[in-house]
Amino acid sequence: MKWGLGIKTGIVAGAVYGFLAGIVATVVTILMREEIIKQIQAQFARIPQDIPITAEQVYPITVAMSIPGSIIGGLIVGAVLGIVFLVLYGELLGKDSKRKGIFFAVLLIVGTGLAELAFPGSGLSLIMIQTRYILLTPVNILFFLVFGYLLGKFYDRFKK
Repeated sequence: MKWGLGIKTGIVAGAVYGFLAGIVATVVTILMREEIIKQIQAQFARIPQDIPITAEQVYPITVAMSIPGSIIGGLIVGAVLGIVFLVLYGELLGKDSKRKGIFFAVLLIVGTGLAELAFPGSGLSLIMIQTRYILLTPVNILFFLVFGYLLGKFYDRFKK
C-alpha cells in the first residue's frame, strides 16, 4: 500500500478543509465575542496562578490564530483521514475516486453525528466540527463533503 499517497492526499484536502473551517471559526469568534471572552476567562480560572494578561487581551490573538490553527489541525486530521481513505478505498461505493471520497465523507458525517448523539462533545473538536452552534451543522456537512470530494480529486492527481 502506498502510505505516502494517502498522507499526501489527506494533507492537501485537509489544508483546504482547515482553511474553510478557519474562516468559519474567525466569523464565529467575531460574532460571539462576549461568549468567547467568557470562555477564555473560564480557562484562566482553571490555572492556579495569577495571569498577567486579561481575557480581553487574549481575544485578538484568538481571532488571529483561528485560520492558522485550523489549517494546522486540517493538516493533521487530513493526514490521518487520508490514510483511512486509502485503506478503505476498495470498499467504498462509487464509480470514481471523487464519488468514493464523497461517500467516505457521508460515512464521516453519519459517524460523527451518531457519536455526538451518543456522547455529546465526544472529541469531535479533534475533527474540527463545531457543534456548539447548531446553525453551523449545514456548514460542517458541506465542508465534509468538500473534503471528501477533494480526497478523491487529489487521490487521482497524486496517484499518477
